[in-house]
Amino acid sequence: MAIGSIFLGAVKKFNRQQIETRFTLVILPIKPVCSMLIVGKERNGFRIRLHRESVIAGYLRSPLVAGSVAAILIAGDRPGPVSVSIAVIVTLAALYMVLLFGRSKPEEQEERALMEELTGIAALAGWFDADSCQVQYDAIEETYRDNYANNNWKTDLQNNNINFQKAPLIYGLAILHDVLHPSADSKALRSKAQMLYRGMKKVYG
Repeated sequence: MAIGSIFLGAVKKFNRQQIETRFTLVILPIKPVCSMLIVGKERNGFRIRLHRESVIAGYLRSPLVAGSVAAILIAGDRPGPVSVSIAVIVTLAALYMVLLFGRSKPEEQEERALMEELTGIAALAGWFDADSCQVQYDAIEETYRDNYANNNWKTDLQNNNINFQKAPLIYGLAILHDVLHPSADSKALRSKAQMLYRGMKKVYG
């Protein structure tokens, strides 16, 4: 009997980084223990909040693939409208779960590329707990103050005192601030920082 733990549910693949969830295993995955952002071929990882899509993929991918194979074999052995329909439905569900479910969306990729540039970790800020977000925020804010005469990033953003070098730092800080202190004002700062960041990326590349 296989008892232990196993990593399943690889989702959100981007720049050689992906999320996987460790499950308690008793022949089949029983309970999700934690989700990890796995980095590189050495499979180093950072613990993140339990990731819903990874958990779903961990539970459903293997059963759907096995069910698809079984349904195709049954439909081949006993062809009929019902068996063929079931085989098609289960196979399409398995293909969706394996090939499409949990893909990183373009807007997520933008944020992940930015956070990788700023922190070395290609992850959405919302994947981490508050303590980890605060550590990242403090480090980027310290860099901003050191580079820009102890300026306050919020004041600079509100006054449009932004150049191409400031834009990534300000957008990263706005993202983390929105996660740490969710409010309408935080959302507005994030939206403005995103707009300016995208505009400068188009101009300067």
